[in-house]
Amino acid sequence: MKPKVMIEANKRFTRARKALLEVLKDRHLTFKEIHDELSKKGFKNISTLYNNLQFFLDNNLIIEINLDGVKYYDLGIDNPYHQHDSHLHMVIKDEDDYNPTIKEIDYPEIYEAIKSHPVFRHYDIEYIRILVAATPAKKDYKT
Repeated sequence: MKPKVMIEANKRFTRARKALLEVLKDRHLTFKEIHDELSKKGFKNISTLYNNLQFFLDNNLIIEINLDGVKYYDLGIDNPYHQHDSHLHMVIKDEDDYNPTIKEIDYPEIYEAIKSHPVFRHYDIEYIRILVAATPAKKDYKT
């Protein structure tokens, strides 16, 4: 359900929920990072943030990415790289300092290849989420 439709259908679509969607636009943030951003906008209640994150997860408006035990949140709607049901992230890890970069990859052919694979012929696929973790390739400097 698109946010506009959800706002119209849910009279309790609060300013805090709208602010949360704005903070997540084009970003992958941890709970703490979201809380820090929302605090700057005057929304400091941690319980409200937990409740709103759960509401959005339950309604497929955001996606939770678990990366080595750290949860990141991503907007699952109005995103040019994916819809909620088709999602590919590439996590690039810096080998010297663990500070991952999360990138969205739009490659629908991967989803079609998975859906058409014989192992899934007896199933209706609801969604596909792929998380690829990588480090930059080391160049081979042979002379």
